[in-house]
Formats: sequence, structure tokens, C-alpha cells
Amino acid sequence: MENNLKASEVPENSLLLPVSNNANSNPYVHQSRKSHYITKVRIVDIIVLMVTFGTILSLPSVFTTMSLAPQTPSFQLDSLFLSNYNISNSTFRTDWDTTLNIENPNLISTIRFNSIKGLISYKDNYLAMYSIKPFELGYKEHRLLHVKISKYPTMTTNRWILEEINGLRDENGAVSFNMIMFVSATYTSGWWGIENVVLNPRCLDMKVAFLPRAGFGSWVNGGPMKCSLPIL
Repeated sequence: MENNLKASEVPENSLLLPVSNNANSNPYVHQSRKSHYITKVRIVDIIVLMVTFGTILSLPSVFTTMSLAPQTPSFQLDSLFLSNYNISNSTFRTDWDTTLNIENPNLISTIRFNSIKGLISYKDNYLAMYSIKPFELGYKEHRLLHVKISKYPTMTTNRWILEEINGLRDENGAVSFNMIMFVSATYTSGWWGIENVVLNPRCLDMKVAFLPRAGFGSWVNGGPMKCSLPIL
């Protein structure tokens, strides 16, 4: 009995394996962390490859855009009002109030408008003149311009033209006018350098309805008008 008890006792000089709380000493935990790290690396590699591939695909379109000549700006008439309408002898007098929306459609070119001068006409007969101060549009930028022509001198016109305008106003309650501009502009881009152009925007057939027995009229075309843009 005593011999059996002694056999089951652990000798004092026997070696015991150390117990550690360090997770790295556990091969299973270490393997799990390694797998997690590899997964993260693979995700990062995939994202880098996708970004690189997308960049390569977009390069042709970027070079194509840069190689194209600058596009012409767009001119849009947003509103037109007349007030203090008066015709006496051979002189046409009225205050014109217009809103223009001018846009630069280019991604790689800025446009400086060095000079904008224009006139308002009935058919081929000039009724008023105006000018707009120089300004610049950046990439894809647009600007609303409020133009009042009351400060500028009216123009003397043939009497029969004025009688025709008055007749249309009295009979139909509406008269069509034209707005013509002469524009000197400069394109500036890193690819094409500097280019000077002359433009001739035209907002034609602007139908203005007048209030009965009143010197007030407004544009009735039913929305913004894109002006035609022949290049001189």
C-alpha cells in the first residue's frame, strides 16, 4: 500500500512545463493572427489594383479632353422687361432690363471676356446700344449678368419703322425684338496656350407683350432662350 502511494507521488526534481499567459506562445492564436493579417494585406492589394485599373481606363478620356480645342461659351437670355415705353417723332425711347446667363463649358480653359458690346433691334433697325464690363470665367463656371440699358442713348429710326412697331403693339399687343452682341474673348489653357476669338451671339425673335395703354412690356417666350453663336 505504501509502495503504491510512493509510486504515484511526483518526484521533487522532476521537470514541469511552464505555463505562460502570452498569446504568442500559443501556436493556434499565432496562426489566427497571421491569417487575419494576410487577409488585410490582400484587401489592400485589391483596392490598390482597382484604383490603378480605373486610373488607366480614364487616361484616354483625359487625354482626349485635353487634346480637344476649347468649346465656345454659351449665352442664354433669362429675362427681358421694358418700361417707360415712348415713341415721339423719329425717336424710340424705352428702358430695357435684361438678364443674361453666360457659361464656360470647358474643363481645361478659362475665358476672359475682354469686351462685350451689343444692340437691340427691330428687324434690321437698331433701337438701343449697350456694353458690359470685362470679366473672367473659370473652369465650368457661369455668371448671371443684369443689363440695364436705360443709361445709354436711344437711336433715331425711320418714322415708318416706329409706326410699324406702334401698330403691332396696338393690334397684337406684342412686338418681337432682337439682341445682338459683339464679343472679344481670350481662352487660356495649359494645353492650347492663349487663343483670342471674336464671337457674335444673337438672341432673335424676343417676343415682348405690352400691357394695354401702358408703357410696360415683358418677354413671353416661355422660358430661357439659348442664343445662337456664329463665330466671326
